Amino acid sequence: MAQRPRELTLQYSLLVKPRLAEIWRWNAQRYDEDHATKYVKFLEQHTRTLKSEYLRGRAVPDRPSYRYITIKKRVKGHGYVVVYQIRETEIFIFYYFHTAQDWLAQLQAMLTKE
Repeated sequence: MAQRPRELTLQYSLLVKPRLAEIWRWNAQRYDEDHATKYVKFLEQHTRTLKSEYLRGRAVPDRPSYRYITIKKRVKGHGYVVVYQIRETEIFIFYYFHTAQDWLAQLQAMLTKE
């Protein structure tokens, strides 16, 4: 019988909180505050699944130490790409990119600045 991966803790980069606030603001302006709050909670809920399902992400091309998953409400709709790293005892959530963005190019630019 296959062994389940152990549950790791989530650690967020300093970029995540402002990014989630930006996502909330955009949704509040486009729809309303209730929708914005529910959408950010939806993203956070799916991100928390990485505590035990961290292996389901794919390796980022040219950056194999980073992995990503896509979170969408609808199959054909837009969503967010969550970029993360698996570390010894934690999952390090690096950033949320909108699926309409060239997120690979943005990620490369962000990591070059590190």
